Amino acid sequence: MKFLNYIFLSLLILSLTACSQPQEEVPAVIEDIVETDARTDFFNNLHQLCGATFTGEASYPENDDHALVGTGLRTYVSECTDSMVRIELFRNDGEYWHGAWVLEQREEGLHLFHDHLGDARTMDDLGEGDYHGYGGFANLEGTATRQFFPADEVTAEIIPAAATNVWMMDLDFENEVFTYYLERHNEPRFRAELARAE
Repeated sequence: MKFLNYIFLSLLILSLTACSQPQEEVPAVIEDIVETDARTDFFNNLHQLCGATFTGEASYPENDDHALVGTGLRTYVSECTDSMVRIELFRNDGEYWHGAWVLEQREEGLHLFHDHLGDARTMDDLGEGDYHGYGGFANLEGTATRQFFPADEVTAEIIPAAATNVWMMDLDFENEVFTYYLERHNEPRFRAELARAE
């Protein structure tokens, strides 16, 4: 009987000792979650259109006499690098009027820059009411196919009245339509809807 008690006591001690030993930790499986920036996705989607031409027309609610209203428009995605996409804008009569929309991946984010000079013009060539260098950085409200660019401080200095500007670019890949839209004081100011040309 004493012998059985001894065996029982020994087994109990061994059991308690085993339970007190630290268990080997099983490493948790952690999946890498890569958060994609919609601004980068938009830039990459736009980059795919390099060399494409879009044609259409514009509406300008506040000024029917604007030079870009009442005439066809043509855009050409003319230059693309790892950090920049340049979109030339022409009237269908061939006149290089507006200049270009330049989107750049800058350190601060995706930036829209309006270039009214190109390679052949200087600041002295700008007409009255024609400005160069305004734009803004994309905010966080956009998607991979649509981005919003509120006016930056440079724009507010160049064109004080445009301090509330918000530009929008939309890429409708299904219907092959590119839309450029501008609001000022939360009111529509300019819209160009352009379909991809064959």
